[in-house]
Amino acid sequence: MKVSILGAGAMGSALTIPYSEKNEVILWGTEFDSEIIEKLLRGEKHPRIDEMVKASKILDHSRLDEALVSDAIVIAVSTEGVIPLFKKILDRIDSKMILTIAKGLIDMGEIMTIPEVMWNERPELKDKICAITGPSIAREVAKKLPTHVVYSSRGDETLKLAKNYLQTDYYRISISKDVIGCEITSALKNVYSIAIAWIGGMESKKGVSMNNLKGIIVTQALREIGMVVEAAGGRKDTVYGLTGIGDVIATFRGGRNGMLGELLGKGYSTQQALEELEKRGVGVVEGYVNAERAYKLAESLDSRGKIDLDDLRLLKSINDVLYHGRYAEEVISYLF
Repeated sequence: MKVSILGAGAMGSALTIPYSEKNEVILWGTEFDSEIIEKLLRGEKHPRIDEMVKASKILDHSRLDEALVSDAIVIAVSTEGVIPLFKKILDRIDSKMILTIAKGLIDMGEIMTIPEVMWNERPELKDKICAITGPSIAREVAKKLPTHVVYSSRGDETLKLAKNYLQTDYYRISISKDVIGCEITSALKNVYSIAIAWIGGMESKKGVSMNNLKGIIVTQALREIGMVVEAAGGRKDTVYGLTGIGDVIATFRGGRNGMLGELLGKGYSTQQALEELEKRGVGVVEGYVNAERAYKLAESLDSRGKIDLDDLRLLKSINDVLYHGRYAEEVISYLF
């Protein structure tokens, strides 16, 4: 296939490496990727994955039309950018396969997953839209280290094409029809990974291992994610697969959400932690963006009698820390 990746951030650029093994790959950068695109066009390594991208064409933001001449479109921008970009290309994507990598929730008056918003915009493309979830750290994908992700879609043919053309020996793909379960699990694991990583920060600060507490937080996180997923119409067992527990382990140990959580565990305020990550050149922290929306989704499910908000004590604690000036170590006592 000819595959166009829209977005030259870490993950979009990393995917050029496995995708190029069987396909022709085009990498297009948004206006926010201009500096990265300039480096790549000079033949330099990508600054965030420390590898050379593998693309037959590298295009800047002014050449979007050229990027859309392909069989499959991968939207590889942050959660906030997915729908604006999707709407921008709607009239030019015909019946192409559309893949998304952002792991987040969208506030459309009600909280929705990214595929749900896309389905509403173009119902006829429902079977063509495919979401990518599961443990996938961009640098590891780029270095061809073992990765196993989940591609979920309502369309059988879409799943078959994705697996046949995009899977490699080191980039393995499992397929699922549980789009809602995969997407909500993926969005919530980013949120809960922040809390799990609190413990690493507390360990560093105190100079002592706190594995018992880590076990408690992980168990509570998975229990709460499972309740929300099931209440929203997804499959609870999705939470205990690659999209859930597998990605939780990858994220709180090596992702941006884990970095934020560890700083909070060390005693940083949210503002201080975000400023520190900005100094390190860390991009959007999806868990921070989505925590408030996750709580709003839980409130909506509670109002419809599908869940009891009082059972989501960890989610409440995360929101208290991120948005209401509480400190991680302070809210731990509340969880007991």
